[in-house]
Amino acid sequence: MEADEARIDRLCEEREAWIFELAWDGHRVTVARVDDDVRIVSADGRDWSATFPALVRALCALPTSPLVMEGHLCALDESGRPSFDALRRCVSDPKHGPVVLAAWDVFVVGADDLGAQPLEARRARLATILAAASPSLLLSESLDGDPRALLGRLRAIGVRGLVARPRASLGPAATSPLQWWCLSTDAQKPVRWDRSLSPAASVTNRDKVLYPRDGLTKADVVAYYAHVAPVLLPYLRDRGVVAQRWPDGIDAFTWYQHRPPPRAPDYVRGFSFDGDRRLLLEDREALLWMVNQAALTFHGWTSRTRSVHEPDWAILDLDPGEATRWEQTIEVALAVRRLLELLDLPSVPKTSGKKGLHVLVPLAPGHDMASAQSLARHVASLVARLAPDVVCLSAEPEERRGRLYLDHQQGYPGKTLVLPYALRDLDGAPVSTPLAWDEVTPRLDPGAFTLRTLARRLDRVGDLARPLLGPGVSIAAALARLSRSSAP
Repeated sequence: MEADEARIDRLCEEREAWIFELAWDGHRVTVARVDDDVRIVSADGRDWSATFPALVRALCALPTSPLVMEGHLCALDESGRPSFDALRRCVSDPKHGPVVLAAWDVFVVGADDLGAQPLEARRARLATILAAASPSLLLSESLDGDPRALLGRLRAIGVRGLVARPRASLGPAATSPLQWWCLSTDAQKPVRWDRSLSPAASVTNRDKVLYPRDGLTKADVVAYYAHVAPVLLPYLRDRGVVAQRWPDGIDAFTWYQHRPPPRAPDYVRGFSFDGDRRLLLEDREALLWMVNQAALTFHGWTSRTRSVHEPDWAILDLDPGEATRWEQTIEVALAVRRLLELLDLPSVPKTSGKKGLHVLVPLAPGHDMASAQSLARHVASLVARLAPDVVCLSAEPEERRGRLYLDHQQGYPGKTLVLPYALRDLDGAPVSTPLAWDEVTPRLDPGAFTLRTLARRLDRVGDLARPLLGPGVSIAAALARLSRSSAP
């Protein structure tokens, strides 16, 4: 609220330098038209053209092509005010219409690229284009007056906020939230621009059995993920994810969903990496929609989309072999812990949800993949030297010979790890579960952490993986020590 007050004071002082508009209670889109081809596209790349054919026809009737502009899809409620809820109903059922496009900027008009022109000039051109347009194409009118008084009037009529954009700003930067301010009329409810238009997630085929020996249905799995969503979502947000799906249960075939599925709702988002579209699940609706597609296990990238080459964790994955006894797996995990402690590095253990364990070191921002992998490689090499009859650094069967594979090669963009609280495809519905180090003893039973027991455990111990979401640590000093110790 203090920041808003400071902005209002500045806007009052510099009032002539800004253009004020209401914060439309709708969905921001970019519109592109070339002859009879029209695209109405959200910021995440979703095309809404087929959903709003009347708007497409109105845009085709404009006398200008090519045309690129930006605005807000809006529907009006019974009192004539823009209503996001009404717009969402229109998406589900077009009979609820009509929907209008409130245009607030234009970038291309015919052969003219307007990007180098100031916002004020672009808006004047936009007003000319829309002067004789269909009633479904509106100009987002500017508002005159003192900003503080404008906010008061908008609050009184139930409008969610006031947008202020510099008159001289160039496009398309003028439509970037970094270049303009939105002041909410309700201090307790900041204006959100990323709301979903798609219907909320629902459960279909509720009684479909996904874990046959346990009698667990899709409804049971959805209920589990709905319960753990508050602790799982922080590990999913802004992180590429691969959803592993079993549409006919764990005894049937499975596949890995790397990309947003076709016809997925708009809250199932994506991001571009190496020219491909990758899957993001960043809120409860997206998670539960994907679970309803029989996704049981979620494998997350080790880095965030905003810094794909900077991992959040260095990882050691303990994969027991056929000849590995459980006591040996525990001894290896504790050896990894002791080495990390000698290097003054924290670590978080968790079960894989199957027969193995994971040990993760939370990294401060700025580390590259090579550094994370170097730490894991050095630690794994030392452990293998201590227990060569138990530990192998190769996954090749002829080299492994039944020994525990200490996987240290998790350091590259797109490499995934089963996320905390993800279910696995074994009888009992086990869960990859964060641990306290004092639980890592031969008495530890990974099979005790299941869909049926995890809720009680969370109530009792909370989220033991929280250090993975913290500021992390620098591993520079540890790498220097390891390099000196391995020097000839």
